[in-house]
Amino acid sequence: MSNPISKDRIKIDYVLLITTVVLIILGILTIYSVGSSSSEIRAMEKQYIKQIYWAVAGFIIFGLLLLVNYQKLGEHAFLIYIGSVLLLILTLLIGKRIRGSRSWITLGGGFGFQPSEFVKLGIILSFAKFLEKNNEKIKDIKTVILALLIVFIPVALILLQPDFGTALVYIPVAFVMLYFAGIRTSHLLSFLIILAIAVVLPLFTTYFQLIHSSKTMFIETLSETTVIVKISLIFGVLFLILFGLYKFVKSDIIYRAMIIFLIFFVGLLLSALLNDFLKPYQKQRLIVFINPKIDPFGSGYNIIQSKIAIGAGGLFGKGLKGGTQSQLGFLPERSTDFIFSIFAEEWGFTGSFFLLVMYALFIYRGIAIIYNAKDIYGTLVASGIVGMFLFHIIINMGMTVGIMPITGIPLPFMSYGGSFLITSLASTSILFNIEMRRYQR
Repeated sequence: MSNPISKDRIKIDYVLLITTVVLIILGILTIYSVGSSSSEIRAMEKQYIKQIYWAVAGFIIFGLLLLVNYQKLGEHAFLIYIGSVLLLILTLLIGKRIRGSRSWITLGGGFGFQPSEFVKLGIILSFAKFLEKNNEKIKDIKTVILALLIVFIPVALILLQPDFGTALVYIPVAFVMLYFAGIRTSHLLSFLIILAIAVVLPLFTTYFQLIHSSKTMFIETLSETTVIVKISLIFGVLFLILFGLYKFVKSDIIYRAMIIFLIFFVGLLLSALLNDFLKPYQKQRLIVFINPKIDPFGSGYNIIQSKIAIGAGGLFGKGLKGGTQSQLGFLPERSTDFIFSIFAEEWGFTGSFFLLVMYALFIYRGIAIIYNAKDIYGTLVASGIVGMFLFHIIINMGMTVGIMPITGIPLPFMSYGGSFLITSLASTSILFNIEMRRYQR
């Protein structure tokens, strides 16, 4: 099952281990503090106890995964991928709907789990194997498109739940792994531009409509899905014309223009799909961070209260259970999405800086593991895991201070939730696994 590691070659990454343990302890303390709120004591007083149980379960899985060579996991990549997709399909069929999203599977006795969290690691392991097998062909655009399709299937299934925040995580993870696989820079930039077009257009029209009471004909037209589709088809036709012309006239100018038209065609088509998929309130949540005061009692309320909490912490904070935002219940989702806001209010700038140092050390060691891995598969798996953690940290903390949109993405090791905590510990175990086995022949 596993390849033994000689004792003289065992290397434990103490920095990675200590930062992980410290972050989990800080998370449990903050959840405990939040649970002392008198307004929700019955609902939240046991959250920190559950988090301790999940941490213990996570460390057990952590230890078990260390016994299995990560390369063995790669040998079962296809089964892991199929299992992940089937689990997401099962969630759509029998999942419990919570807050409008069918993202949970309940097993009775009050126990449930969120499959999309566990699937993150499964997709990273299987996607890395595909990239390793096709590493020599990664500069071929056909290979890149096939790779993106592999990621698109689970993303589409998660969007159907719908769980936009979790689905969003897969995109940067895929691009980070493609980068370390050796994708052409031009291909990477092209896909990033397509993604930007797809996201920016529907959000731009929503923001313009929010800040201007008088609607203009131009913005109203751009906000209609059918209009976006028609514009994309125009670019599609122009691409086909140039594609036909390029077969007879091999010109760099024609080729570049053809690529530009193709980028706009795909980007606008995806933009139309996203515009139709996202509900108005979801669009508002994604753009209201720019100016929360345009909807202070609706979409902007959480950001305003979060910034108040962080600012109230001052230099040294108000101490454990001393935060007014947490104890008086002004800030929603304080044990999950906005746990950093509560931590900052209770421990101030000093505590927040210490927390950032812990995360910085964790990511630093993760990056070192990426570059020190003994094989391409280890590099790709580590890059996917580090990319996942980094995206979670940046988006969650950025969300709490008002520089990132609210997407419901939790903070690694700190936010309340068993599925994500166990997934985070399992992912960290894989990083340890890669680091330990770099000394094996």
